Amino acid sequence: MSSSRYIWWGYVQRMVQKYPERAAALGDLHAVAMTARYSAEPGGGGPGRSTETVATRELPATEQREYDAVRRTVEQYTYSQDGKMVLALVRMVYWDRTHRLYAAARELHISERTAQRWNRTFIYCVAAYYGLMP
Repeated sequence: MSSSRYIWWGYVQRMVQKYPERAAALGDLHAVAMTARYSAEPGGGGPGRSTETVATRELPATEQREYDAVRRTVEQYTYSQDGKMVLALVRMVYWDRTHRLYAAARELHISERTAQRWNRTFIYCVAAYYGLMP
């Protein structure tokens, strides 16, 4: 396989790989504590406005931008013609890391060339949403 001609190619691939863990981290940040606070003192135990506290917690700015770029790409592919197949390819190659690109192509019963094209367009789309491409 030849080397990519874009410097940012590997960076965008790592953004796609980290998407599930960033989604989990964001979900953990937005989870509201549902346990009761027990304290002998009135109003003790910290702030009582847990919903406002949850609403103000976010990922660091760079991680949030990366997460948003991949999320918007996934949303776009959810409604496209071959979207389910492309997302299955991305899941096997990047998120589950159970297959290489050629093995994922065989598993999905598509040609290796088609898998390469779908992978390339997915990466380009993430890069465009991130602002790396015009």
